[in-house]
Amino acid sequence: DGGKGKGKGKAKGKDGKGKGKRAPEPEGPPDEIEEIGEFLHSCEDEMIFKCTNTRVPHFNARIFLENKEELGKIDEIFGPINAFCCSVKPNEGIKPDSFKKGKKLYIDTQKLLPMVRFLPSSSGGKSGGKGKGKDKGKGK
Repeated sequence: DGGKGKGKGKAKGKDGKGKGKRAPEPEGPPDEIEEIGEFLHSCEDEMIFKCTNTRVPHFNARIFLENKEELGKIDEIFGPINAFCCSVKPNEGIKPDSFKKGKKLYIDTQKLLPMVRFLPSSSGGKSGGKGKGKDKGKGK
């Protein structure tokens, strides 16, 4: 057998939860896409784009052309909060240096977060949901 036959039991030691890392089923194109940014340049086989959307993309969110052709996934988000950029790890067969500067890139509308999630909250007294307040469960 040569060491084969042990590959399927990845869920051991996890209380039977989870089924290991199966390849995700290929997702079809999203229902709606919106512009996320403009291509700037390629760098180390990745595509760099300036974000023009007011919302922030999820990591690993899929990036598309206007015709919903999938280009790749968001890898890094960097730069100042008011002018941030993202890098995209391209899918196989996508050549990052084949894009022209200013080419519009699109994202699934479900994969965007509001900017306020990344800003310090302005509502002074309300910080961090489950607090370290007094009288927390001391059997009273």
